[in-house]
Amino acid sequence: MKYLPENLKNEYDFLVRNNPDIEGLDHPLINLSDTFQAYYILVHFFTDTSSTDESEKMLVGIRSIDLLASALCRQVVSYDGKRKYSNPLDICATLFFGLVKNHSFCDGNKRTALLILLYQLLLFGYIPCVSWKEFEKLVLSVAANKLKENYRKYYKKFVKLEDAEIRVIAFCLKQMVKKKDNTYHVSPSMKAFCVALEKMGVKYSQENGKIKFTYVDKGGWKIFKPEERNYSTSFGGWTRTVGSKKARDILSGLGLYNQFSSYEALLEGIEPMYDLVDKFKEPLRRLKDK
Repeated sequence: MKYLPENLKNEYDFLVRNNPDIEGLDHPLINLSDTFQAYYILVHFFTDTSSTDESEKMLVGIRSIDLLASALCRQVVSYDGKRKYSNPLDICATLFFGLVKNHSFCDGNKRTALLILLYQLLLFGYIPCVSWKEFEKLVLSVAANKLKENYRKYYKKFVKLEDAEIRVIAFCLKQMVKKKDNTYHVSPSMKAFCVALEKMGVKYSQENGKIKFTYVDKGGWKIFKPEERNYSTSFGGWTRTVGSKKARDILSGLGLYNQFSSYEALLEGIEPMYDLVDKFKEPLRRLKDK
């Protein structure tokens, strides 16, 4: 969370400091700190005034830590010492349902629920294989209590079960995701990318919808004259992501591309949630709480 603006970083740090994680909710299960991270990344993304997209106003803050904890504990609910949900998609489904329904935050509850769902699916090794419209439909159906109407065919399979809604959501997810393969990679935010380059001695400046990178290659010997290399490209905002092609073009333009064994080697330790938000920004924008 090191790329948050100072005011949001202070609020995030306060929440994490005063609300320690719940014991037993280790990845791929989701804990309080994961949820706070998702929430404040969403706030940062949609209120980012550096973006070429229109920035929003959001009522920032948590409404009930108890309701949030209740939603998270759905992942490990047990009867007679046996976990109710053990299948990964069932766990994702019950947490998603709880986050949508509990309205733990002052604003952005549906957004947070979707981002956490996508993130937990990723932790379990799944990535979306359908249009983002299908995820938007699922969020809105849960929020409006319309799972039965909008997924009637699926609902019939589980109508007699006590947790029919959770089973329907899990069944939907099964059709909406696939196992990620070795080609999958996560793109960093522009800020994270620039910070990574800065460690290599690259300087950057942003102006008039462009970002300019400058790298001075001093060569291997002092007798060589330092060579200054410049590369400019479009700037979409600090929270917007840098894809592998754009990163390759920038690194090549600066003469740095061959210094890394892979794109991931440069970006080790980046936060994947910015990438998820950028990929799903259209439904997330429309899911703003009314």
